[in-house]
Amino acid sequence: MSRFTTYAIKEITSSFLFLSILLSGILWLGQGLRHIDLLTTNNVSVETYSTYILLLLPKIILLTFPICIFLSILFNLNRLRNDSELIILATSGKSEKNILIKPIILFSTSIYFIILLFSLFITPNSLKEIRYKIIEIRSAGVHVSLLKEKKFISPTSNLTIFIQKKIENDIFGLLIHDQSKNKIPQTYIAEKGKFMSINDIQVIRLFNGTIQTYNSDENRISEVAFDTYDLSLLPYGEKENTHIYSDELSTSEILGNLKDKKLSLFSKYEKEQFAELHSRIINPFYIFFYSLLPLLMIGFSKRPDESWIYPIITVSIIAFTVQIMQITLSNLLIDNNNLVSLNYIFPFMLITIVLIQLSYNFFYIFKKKNA
Repeated sequence: MSRFTTYAIKEITSSFLFLSILLSGILWLGQGLRHIDLLTTNNVSVETYSTYILLLLPKIILLTFPICIFLSILFNLNRLRNDSELIILATSGKSEKNILIKPIILFSTSIYFIILLFSLFITPNSLKEIRYKIIEIRSAGVHVSLLKEKKFISPTSNLTIFIQKKIENDIFGLLIHDQSKNKIPQTYIAEKGKFMSINDIQVIRLFNGTIQTYNSDENRISEVAFDTYDLSLLPYGEKENTHIYSDELSTSEILGNLKDKKLSLFSKYEKEQFAELHSRIINPFYIFFYSLLPLLMIGFSKRPDESWIYPIITVSIIAFTVQIMQITLSNLLIDNNNLVSLNYIFPFMLITIVLIQLSYNFFYIFKKKNA
């Protein structure tokens, strides 16, 4: 490996890491704030919340890495040009593309294997763990830590709680209004209550109080006094959809589900799994296209001192367009599994076109120098 190859890989890597941390951090922070309600309304500890948002990172990495590798190579090519390093390479008799392709291919290959690992194994498992945590959190029901003294708190849409005082799991001066039964709302009033678990079911044990029930059909209120009463909190836990989506299934699970089944006989769910499986395999290949695309800027410039504004805009538009087409093809594959061949052909066709254009530019410049 030449000294320049090592130097180029080092520069691209440092830019890539900086952009990855920056872009992934911004998206990660946005997702973390989006789910901050888990801390405020679902009694999730900071540790559990941190674990939850950490599981979001693999999916974010899959989104940001292709963008970051394109931008890092674009930035370094522009810097090499501004520092006249590309001119030095040209005057020394070396092709800019020829000497730059090697470090770019080596770097993009390493990123390809990282993304492939995330795509096939890490991200599906993290998404599945997120689903399990959401079900666990949403189904946990009401917790004593949600309650505030002398304030009306609505931990769920059908329950309102007011307390005078709270000491750990003991609460005093309770008023609980339950609207889980639309036409028969109930109001619990008690001197004291205690959060406890009975047979793994969370309940509030109420002491010395009454239950007031309003029957809207009969337009009357009935009242029952009690010494102790166990109010189950299970009905107030939010019901979460337990359906496992295709992107939450591990690659081995999808392979097992589709084994020995004909494409024409797939159910809708199996079509989604088929599309997800092939998207996991083919999407990482786009890394090579995004890494080679910035090299076209050199061919767009006729003179070394010519502005690179238009070449940068051009390759950026191409990258954005390909990104849209990549997403479109992945979505079309869900409804029409027969397009799987097109999904594989498209990225290889793009890479081939870029390589052909780079080769043409190389021979054109070589011929011009020796004319």
